[in-house]
Amino acid sequence: MQEAIEGGAWIEVECVEAPEKGGNTHRGGWTVFVCSNDGQGGVHRSVYVTNRDLKPRVFKTAAGLMSFCLELDAKVFSCPLREGERGTWEFETTRYPTSG
Repeated sequence: MQEAIEGGAWIEVECVEAPEKGGNTHRGGWTVFVCSNDGQGGVHRSVYVTNRDLKPRVFKTAAGLMSFCLELDAKVFSCPLREGERGTWEFETTRYPTSG
């Protein structure tokens, strides 16, 4: 993933389960996608998977999602709060597609 980010990719976070407060944390479900310019003005979007079973990695807490964001050194933490909504994490190297 770091190589993709260094090559201009950005991260999209999709809420797959709306968060609810449980104790002192918020539990929900968020899936992460690595997005990059496809070279033709479009976007290539790949789901982030676990190494063990190659299933989409679903973050279960907002704190866990934020920790992952910090590890990747994103400029801004965006956490969608409603199922189906998306947030975007940008990096110093992010390059969005341009229409020509």
